[in-house]
Amino acid sequence: MSAILEVQDVTKMFNSRMALNGVSLSLESGRVAGLMGPNGAGKTTLMKVIMQITRANSGKALVCGQASVEAIHRMTAFMPDHNHLFEWMRVRDAIHYYADMFADFDIKRADELCGILELSKADRVSSLSKGTTIKVLVMLTFARNARLYLLDEPIGWIDPLGKHNIIKTILSGMNEESSVMIATHQVKDVETILDDVFFLKSGNLVVADSAENVRTEYNRSIEDHYIEVFKHA
Repeated sequence: MSAILEVQDVTKMFNSRMALNGVSLSLESGRVAGLMGPNGAGKTTLMKVIMQITRANSGKALVCGQASVEAIHRMTAFMPDHNHLFEWMRVRDAIHYYADMFADFDIKRADELCGILELSKADRVSSLSKGTTIKVLVMLTFARNARLYLLDEPIGWIDPLGKHNIIKTILSGMNEESSVMIATHQVKDVETILDDVFFLKSGNLVVADSAENVRTEYNRSIEDHYIEVFKHA
């Protein structure tokens, strides 16, 4: 295996507030990682730094060894924590919009994911519930043949069946040449699919471990370990 993602000593300040404090981590190919922490821990900021949407004060992030914006955007499928689609679009318009934007977008795969996620391509984006909007964004993200998938809170506002189908989508999109990082504080919903866990606390990386090692060394579930780490936060 080789590193898909390398974050090297990344620090980010917003005025006088420390959002990320010397964060370093590595994600190997073929792995699913959970980037976890309470609201305000720095999860979204770290993903935006990786995508170079937000510029770090120091340090850098590499995707497949590349640091340029063009290379990172070409190899990374990023699902932000907000709806960035135009309200006039129908789901099918969003699919064609992504197909025009990204050379690695697979329309056939998008059709398959619409079936898995129970999406109607005729529905207008402006009429979708928040949960259904998230499912559309997950579909668009995993219809790309990317090396790295970054998902910022992909299971919020989703019913149990919808969560099951999103997990199914994540697993079906995995291969030995790609990796997934999921930013969430809903640990229980994703812990069964995680290979690695990264816990952020007030901008500091306080846990970087394999899920298997957490379970064996601490004799805890990922959720119980999360509670233990953050209960005094």
